[in-house]
Amino acid sequence: MNVFSSTPELDLNALFNHASVGIMVTDEEGYIVKANPFLLKMFAYEQSELEGRKIEVLVPSRYHADHAAQRAHYTSKPEKRMMGHGKEFEAIKKNGEIFFVEVSLSPHYQNGHKYITAFVNDITLRKKAESELLEAKAKDLIMEVNLLREMQLNELKTKFVSMASHEFRIPLSAILSSSYLISQYGQIGNFEQQEKHVNKIKSSVSVLTGILNNFLSIEKIEEGKIEPSYAEVSIADYLTNITEEISPLTSPGQTVVYQHTGETNLYTDVVLLRHIITNLLSNAVKFSPKNKNVHLFSVCTDTELEIRVVDEGIGIPAEAQANIFDRFYRAANSMNIQGTGLGLSIIASYVKLLKGSITFESVEGKGTTFIVRFERFNS
Repeated sequence: MNVFSSTPELDLNALFNHASVGIMVTDEEGYIVKANPFLLKMFAYEQSELEGRKIEVLVPSRYHADHAAQRAHYTSKPEKRMMGHGKEFEAIKKNGEIFFVEVSLSPHYQNGHKYITAFVNDITLRKKAESELLEAKAKDLIMEVNLLREMQLNELKTKFVSMASHEFRIPLSAILSSSYLISQYGQIGNFEQQEKHVNKIKSSVSVLTGILNNFLSIEKIEEGKIEPSYAEVSIADYLTNITEEISPLTSPGQTVVYQHTGETNLYTDVVLLRHIITNLLSNAVKFSPKNKNVHLFSVCTDTELEIRVVDEGIGIPAEAQANIFDRFYRAANSMNIQGTGLGLSIIASYVKLLKGSITFESVEGKGTTFIVRFERFNS
């Protein structure tokens, strides 16, 4: 059926047949009435192979149902859809090759029947160019991210060198002077003083080891090398052991008091949890004065474990609280107390790895409470 008519001024059939865009006419039920040579070549069909067939023959089979529904919806309320504002589709050639097309539509009526004229443009090259552009942008973005990470790592190294040169000086000086004094006391047989300075050396070495371990922990976190390994643990016994390990660090008249209530078993990574609790307790001890106890509370319900570390120490100034988990950050009132500013940053990362949360409450001069929460049977 020929739905085009000629005029003396212009042969519309010539425009249809020689257009450099695919043109196809369908009836309101989606049957192909006519296709121009450009479209036939695009899809590698003969005219006789398409006429009378549903338009879905040009759509990959996985989209048939969806396309038929969209076509029915459009036919019920047809409107002009211009090229550039048309829809992009995957289309299929006679040989099964998939390619991309953009389709604009224009409805018209003739002899009491509704017809839809589709203008089809092969946009495969455009889609390829868009894909290559996106790929290039993705590569640029990756390069920017890598450059940013390298800059952050260099900044981290610079800060570490600056911090280490300061923090290493005190324990190294203590080791040097104690080594000399051990030799001197050995000559006069004062073994009590020798033992005292041996313990000072051990303590200084422990400080140095802690600083290095903190830096190595940050590197592992950055590189994503830490994966939690979950196991069941008796939380009360576990935390009791940690408090006993912390006791030698306490000041005169200071004690770590532990209290547990609720369920006893927890499923967690015992190594990461030990780092978290040890760091919080050692900070509480370090920033608390003599004769002020540190309290550790654990409450285990059917679903959650909550741990609170409470001290009556120097507290965190209000203006410093927003940055307290930042690397190398130290509040102004803690500068005269040895530390690297890495501990809270590291344990915040460990808490995140265990899918938990960490918050705190603090008043300067009165003390701080850190609250850590985990799901009881997280995995």
